[in-house]
Amino acid sequence: MQKQSLTPTDIIDYLTQHKDFFLHHPEILDELNLHHTQNNTLSLVEMQLDRQRHRIQELEAELEKFTQLAIQNSDIFLGLLPLQQQLSQAHNLTEGIQKLDQWVKKFELQQAKILLFTDAWQKGESLTDEVWLDRKAFEVVRLERFGLRRFYLGQMTHKEKTMLFLPEEFPIGSVACCLLGGKTSQKPTALLLFSARDERHFHNGQDTEFLKHLVDIVTLHLWRWVDSFKKPELACVKK
Repeated sequence: MQKQSLTPTDIIDYLTQHKDFFLHHPEILDELNLHHTQNNTLSLVEMQLDRQRHRIQELEAELEKFTQLAIQNSDIFLGLLPLQQQLSQAHNLTEGIQKLDQWVKKFELQQAKILLFTDAWQKGESLTDEVWLDRKAFEVVRLERFGLRRFYLGQMTHKEKTMLFLPEEFPIGSVACCLLGGKTSQKPTALLLFSARDERHFHNGQDTEFLKHLVDIVTLHLWRWVDSFKKPELACVKK
């Protein structure tokens, strides 16, 4: 019988389930080839500490955002606090979208989802085809609906909705589209979408103050969820 080769995913799953593996097999560390991008040397402990420091910085950024929000607008702060707590518990994009979707349903919305632009991220096995959005195809929508803004609230044509939503997610009456990432609205890295069955639920002229703070929160977590998939040039546009 031919022996089946292990995939990187198999190894990751095993090490995740056996977190003390290297404690019981320290000799393996001598055989590992771990290189730092700067000085070409890095121990496993240093790598783990570096990731923990990075996570602490992310948490400090989240705390700073919420501190400022609590000072400026207590109503919005209290409204978004439960979502912040739920998103903090999500470990990847799939879990994050699920928690975001559960949260919006409390407001009688149909759905919430996040799409990633194909030219801004590196594709990985854990990211399904449904989360990807072609920038060239979306550019027509951006120019028509957004202009120089980062938000669009209102109805869409069937062709536009077909680009952004799956067949099973129809019917869709109105949407709120939010551009995420990027220094300007002309080249976002992701798209945050909310849909409602009611054609009048989202409409032009609605106040977007709540959405602005919501986008800040989601953006912070998005970078954490898909950190390993971001392309090198994204480091300069990270919020």
